[in-house]
Amino acid sequence: MTAGEQEYFGNQRLELIELVDDSAMTILDVGCGYGMLGSALKKRINGRRVLGIEIMPDAAREAKTVLDQVVNTDIENIDLPFPKENFDCIIFADILEHLKDPLSVILRLKPYLKKSGCVVCSIPNMRHYTALLRLLTRGWEYDDFGLFDRTHLRFFSLKTMRQLMEDAGLTIELIKPKIEASKKARILNRLLFGRLEEFVAMQYLVKARNI
Repeated sequence: MTAGEQEYFGNQRLELIELVDDSAMTILDVGCGYGMLGSALKKRINGRRVLGIEIMPDAAREAKTVLDQVVNTDIENIDLPFPKENFDCIIFADILEHLKDPLSVILRLKPYLKKSGCVVCSIPNMRHYTALLRLLTRGWEYDDFGLFDRTHLRFFSLKTMRQLMEDAGLTIELIKPKIEASKKARILNRLLFGRLEEFVAMQYLVKARNI
């Protein structure tokens, strides 16, 4: 496994942990990787249970050593072995863009989410200025990781992220930009009172409620 893959499957995603309700005691991490995010969530709240779904066998085996249960499967092709309304929170950490039909997956998982439970996501933003400049100068070329990850099947802007949550019948509670930009771009965004936010946000953190 490459260094990039190691980082991808082993990332704790601390920025997402802050979006998970402290009251969420049973959590499903879709695409849990090595289980580092779930492990950190368990350590944060005593008695919390985190279950994972992971398509890669090696990552799933590693995750089983730190999570309460891990199912090694493709989330798009199987019904889950859990009771309905079982989870306080379902997490999609950089996962929705890898799915053939993200909306279908969210709708299939929604019955497993408790009423008033939350969905927490991180989603890459294809309106980031580096993506736009790249399209203008080089055209569409895939990379191993990043916005042009060759395994991405879906591509989102802030507008389509909002639409996805609304189409799933979820109420958006918070959308937080993860700003990654040059010093000049950050300064320009501040001078324009945040009007360039969508172009300097590499991804968005989204929290939506099942109401």
